[in-house]
Amino acid sequence: MNERKASVLFRALGSALLLVLGLAGTARAQQDITVPPSLILPNYDRVFPGLIEALEGGAFVARARNAPALFYNPAGIVLTERTVLNASAQGYQLVTLSGSGFQNTTGGAFEAVPSFLGVVLGREVIDWERVRLGFAVVTPVHSNLTVTASTTPQPGQRASYSVHSAFDSLVPTFSVGWATAPSFRLGGSIEFPYTSLSNTGELSGELTDATRSRSTLRTLAANGSAFHVRGVFGAQWDALSWLKLGVLFRSPGLKIKTSGALQYEGLTNGLNGSRQVFFQDTSPEFQYKLPLEAGLGAALEFGPFGIEIDVRWHNGTDTYALYSSTKTARVVDTTTGTPVTSEIPLPPISYRARQVWNGSVGAHFAFSENWVVSAGSYLDYSPVDPATPVFRRVDMLGFRAGVSFRIDKLSASVGAGWEHGTGSDNLVPGGLPIATQASDLTMDSFTLLFSISFKF
Repeated sequence: MNERKASVLFRALGSALLLVLGLAGTARAQQDITVPPSLILPNYDRVFPGLIEALEGGAFVARARNAPALFYNPAGIVLTERTVLNASAQGYQLVTLSGSGFQNTTGGAFEAVPSFLGVVLGREVIDWERVRLGFAVVTPVHSNLTVTASTTPQPGQRASYSVHSAFDSLVPTFSVGWATAPSFRLGGSIEFPYTSLSNTGELSGELTDATRSRSTLRTLAANGSAFHVRGVFGAQWDALSWLKLGVLFRSPGLKIKTSGALQYEGLTNGLNGSRQVFFQDTSPEFQYKLPLEAGLGAALEFGPFGIEIDVRWHNGTDTYALYSSTKTARVVDTTTGTPVTSEIPLPPISYRARQVWNGSVGAHFAFSENWVVSAGSYLDYSPVDPATPVFRRVDMLGFRAGVSFRIDKLSASVGAGWEHGTGSDNLVPGGLPIATQASDLTMDSFTLLFSISFKF
């Protein structure tokens, strides 16, 4: 980020904190509830399980087979002759963040990439010629980021920001595949997505001169989980010897159970006293919606070379209350000289997912039946609506490459990936009557990938 953008953010954030401090004696409800920004990334298409599937950017709607087909397209599991077990540890990922507009910033993550476990039952288990059954546990969405930042734009002024945000989806899947003809396959799945999020954030500021000092602090601790059920339908058609087509639909999620917790605290120390706000609800109303999803893939295969292009569409949602509560926040105001207590309602924390189109392309070259080189790229646009920025909006572009090999019944792959994303980086708290200033947030991730598969 250049110095001009950084200085704009310094001034904007400083103005926000000055405004909060200046309103210490006459604060309104919208200044009382100032939520620190989160780093939750709800992007749909960043995690790709499987041996070569992960190396080729997840472009496997038309070519999916064996255990990874349980995730990419259940129609492909019928191509499995003998029972196959796929376990993908997926490797490790280093994530770096920059461009926050603060002078001193540290953040990111170093962690294991989510794993995949899938099994498809072959004919030696269930002697069905045209039907296969399978089960998998997939983590298709994962984000876990931490940032600590501070700035001192002028002597006696300080602004600090820290946040730890996590967002995950764990999906048990039960699938059946049916070959209606040698070149045409159908598949269906019942999925039970369990989505969880947590966010702990703190935003503080100080304004001190030779004779007086003012400060403000806002903290938020929130978590939530949602358990859904959704149906999946897939089809694959080998239109020509060199052309394969695939289609996939995932229904909107039907809510089974949700839970959550929310705690907020704000403290402003001004010239005439202090104003403290506290809210806690261990069982607020929480919901997270899973919209309709559709995918289309086309693959070309010419001898040892193959390539597939996939397009994925995720429908949007209406604006809904991610968190809501009938409980009120307690306010203690001492700016009149004596403590005055009151109650204020907590405004709903709203979210809306916008409609997005994502895509991926993957290719490979087989040097032999046992050695294959693969590479892929993918686009993953954020579904976050700018009008409801409770989550962080970051659009991602990724590249991956590696090699897969087979030794008797054991197959494995190893590779590396790089992912780059940019998004809005407005750290000025919402709910304050000042003009917001935006800059760019940059996120880079470097991934080491590995996976193993065994055929019985």
